[in-house]
Amino acid sequence: LTFAPDSNTAFWVAWDGAWGSKHDSPQHIYTATREQGTWSEPVLMPFSGPHSDSDPFVSPDGQWLYFVSERPSTEGGASTQGDIWRYGLQQGGPLERLPLSSDGTEYSPVATLSGALYFASDRPGGKGRGDLYRAAAVNDGFAEPTALGSAFNLATGEWNLWVSADESEIVFEASSRGTNVAVPGDLYYSWKAGADWTAAISLENVNTAHSELMARLDPDGSTLRFTRAPIGGNASIEQAPWGQLRVEARANFAPPLLVANRSSHEVTWVDLAKGQVVERVDTGHGPHLLSNVSSGRIVVSGFGEFPQPHLEPVRKRPPFMASHNSRVMMIDVSDYSVVWDVTLEACPTPHASWIVDELTFVTCESRKGIVKLASQTGEMLGTLDTQQLGSHVLSFEPASRTLAASNTVSGSVTLFDLNEDSSKVVKLDKGSEGALAVDNTLWIANALAGTVSVVDPVTASVLAQTSPICQFPISVGYQGTGKVWIACFASSELVSINTETYEVSERISLADQPLHVLL
Repeated sequence: LTFAPDSNTAFWVAWDGAWGSKHDSPQHIYTATREQGTWSEPVLMPFSGPHSDSDPFVSPDGQWLYFVSERPSTEGGASTQGDIWRYGLQQGGPLERLPLSSDGTEYSPVATLSGALYFASDRPGGKGRGDLYRAAAVNDGFAEPTALGSAFNLATGEWNLWVSADESEIVFEASSRGTNVAVPGDLYYSWKAGADWTAAISLENVNTAHSELMARLDPDGSTLRFTRAPIGGNASIEQAPWGQLRVEARANFAPPLLVANRSSHEVTWVDLAKGQVVERVDTGHGPHLLSNVSSGRIVVSGFGEFPQPHLEPVRKRPPFMASHNSRVMMIDVSDYSVVWDVTLEACPTPHASWIVDELTFVTCESRKGIVKLASQTGEMLGTLDTQQLGSHVLSFEPASRTLAASNTVSGSVTLFDLNEDSSKVVKLDKGSEGALAVDNTLWIANALAGTVSVVDPVTASVLAQTSPICQFPISVGYQGTGKVWIACFASSELVSINTETYEVSERISLADQPLHVLL
C-alpha cells in the first residue's frame, strides 16, 4: 500500500485469487481516493490488465507511479520475470519501461527527492539471491545501477524495500538470515550515520513467525504499513507507529567494537550492548592496525611484530617478538566473513591501510612504498612510491581526494592526489607519525621533534608548524570542535591545539603513557 503525497490517493496490489498463486491469479494494482474522510470504491488502474503488476510506489513529487510488471518489454513479445515500469499520474500516462531493468526479476522500485531510484533485484552479479541497488538520476533518466554495500547485501537474500525521500533511512525485507524470526522474510532497518549506513538491524517489535515484507511509510511519516503473510494463509496489510519503532530500534542498536589482538593473532568483535565477545577471526602473527570502515568492511594488516604473551600485569614495555607475516585481509563487519586474504611478498611489513571506494592502500614500512589493491578482490594493482623511509600511517582527505602517508624515518609526509595520479613530498620535522585529515587540511604529529605540522593537501605547503608542545606526540584526534587533541606518549599527557591559532589550548596530565586518542 502506497499513498500520493497528499495522502488522499492510495494504490495497492491485490491477487485475483488465492494469495501467492502467482500464475493462476495475476496481481493487479488498484486505486482509491478519499474525500471528506471517506474512501471511494477501489478502481483498477488503467494500465493493469492480463499481466501481473505489483510493488507500486509514488514519487515524492506525485508525478510518477513506479511499479513492477511481468508484461512484455515490447509489444507482442513474451512475458518478463518482472521489470520496472512507471506511469504518469498527472496526465494519464505515459507508460514506460525503465532501461535499468535486467534479465532477472526486479522488486519494489522507490524514487527519492534526488531523482535516484532504489530497487531490489536477483540479477546476475549480486552477492545473494536478491540484493538492493541504487540508480542515480542522470538528466531525464538513470545511471547504471550499483549494489548497496555490505550494510545491506549479504549472501542470503534482500528484497522489497522502502527508502526515505532524503535517502537517510531504509527498511527492507531480508530472508534466511540467522537473526530472522521467520526464514522467508523479516523487516530490517538501517540509517545514515555521517556518510555511512549503519549495519542493518531487525525491527524486532514488528517481525513475527509469519513473513513481513513491503514496508511503506505514510507521507506524514507517522505510520509504517507493511504486508504480513502467514504461512499457508492470506496476506494482510498491517501498521505500526513509525516514530516509536525508530526510537526503539536506535536505542537497542550498538555497533560492534573491532579489536586487533596482536599477541593472540586475531581480530575480535565485541558486542557493545551486551559486553560480550561475539566472534574471533584469525589473522596470522601480529595484526597491527585496522583500516577505516567502508561499505561495512575493514582491512587488517599482519605487521608480524607483537608483544610476547604474558600473564603478569604490564608495568613496562614487554619483550617483543617478530614473525614474518605479510598477510592483508578484508573482513565484512556484519557477518565476520573474510572477503579476501592475500599475502603480499612485495610488502613484508604491512602497517596501515585505508579503503577509498574501489581501491585499498597499504603502507609497506620497510619498502618506501604503498601497495594498491582492488577493494573487491584484493588483487594487487601496483605500488605507490613514497620516496621516503619508514612509510607508516595513512589518512585520507576527501575534499581533495588526497591520500597522505606519514614517513617516520624521513620526517615527512607524502601526498598522493588520487584525481591526478600524482604525488608530492612535504618535508616536516623529525619522526612524522600520527596523521589525520582535519577540515580540508592534514595534521601530522612529529614524534621525535615534539611538534605538530599542518599541511594544505592541495598546495602541498606547510600552513603551520608548532614549536615543541610535548614529548613524543604520537596520535591526532578531532571531532569538529575547533580543537585538535594530541596524545603525547613520553610526557604522559593530552594536549589540545586551537585550529585557528595553532596554539596550545589545554593540557591534561595522565597517569600513564597514551598511544592513541579518538574523539
